[in-house]
Amino acid sequence: MKHRPLSPWPLLALGLTIALTCSRAQAQSWDERPDAFAPIGITTDGEKAYGAWTFSYQNMRTDGSGLLDGRGQVTNSDVFAAGYTDSPQSTTREAHWLNALFGYDQSTSLLLTLPFLNNEVTMATPLGQTYELRSTGMGDLNITGLFRLNHEEDETLHAQLGVSLPTGSRDERGTTPSSGGISEKLPYSLQLSSGTLDLIPGITYVKRHESTSLGFQAKEIVRFTENSDDYQLGNVALLSGWVSRVFNESVSASLRLGYCYEGRVKGQDTDIDPTQSPLHDPNSQGGDRITVWAGINYIETGGHSFGFEIGGPLWQDLNGPQLEQDLSYALGWHYSF
Repeated sequence: MKHRPLSPWPLLALGLTIALTCSRAQAQSWDERPDAFAPIGITTDGEKAYGAWTFSYQNMRTDGSGLLDGRGQVTNSDVFAAGYTDSPQSTTREAHWLNALFGYDQSTSLLLTLPFLNNEVTMATPLGQTYELRSTGMGDLNITGLFRLNHEEDETLHAQLGVSLPTGSRDERGTTPSSGGISEKLPYSLQLSSGTLDLIPGITYVKRHESTSLGFQAKEIVRFTENSDDYQLGNVALLSGWVSRVFNESVSASLRLGYCYEGRVKGQDTDIDPTQSPLHDPNSQGGDRITVWAGINYIETGGHSFGFEIGGPLWQDLNGPQLEQDLSYALGWHYSF
């Protein structure tokens, strides 16, 4: 198997961000600085003061193409030779997050997060015919408590403990060239819910300086049981470290490195044929990824702030055959009062 070379554009984005952040920052109080909130791809980045509200929207999209097994490239012919009847060609995964954060008391904040998901995959048959599978709808509702552990003028530390409620659909269906017009259950990654009550612990630390700030977040999605369809999605571990620099009173730039581990699916849904494609195979799910992100924050008077990040993979080791990640972006808006 051939190993895919590293894409040069994430490194170019990194260089551009560093160049932008070389400008002189102006003195501001912490709450008024554009780096007062984390890069927009980071969720649950901070608690709120007692009685304060923040409403926010985040849009995240990831495109993928090309197949990896471990860190090596594979072809459609390799997929068919492994016994699968169809091979994935490309994918788009998009999420729209609506968030409401409330300062419950001096040390605790409550966060409500509702996602709307749009997933698409293009598939190919051995005869070269292509078709698309899609799923769209509400995902799993998250309820999270944020607990202040330390809050000083130059640093903050808070823990989080959330639960994910299985409010999304786990019966998304579609037709394929071989289904004879009959709607078949879509593969695991196109379902909109885990089908289980999941725990989401995490911790976030931010250290600020005169014109820069450093942040770190560790978070995990822990799944304890199988759902009613006899399978259990793999646990997910997320690590992010970032540096932000203010270069005027309204704008800051950030550079972030993110790591994601996702486990294989345990068990099997009997309505999903594992030989149809690697997407349908519980053993061809998850893996490890390291992604670099470059971002911009913009803050306005009146409580409004905006953010944008663009990212690309530095390293991927996937439980394949599986579509590798290509370009990703995240954008969003906050309003605090």
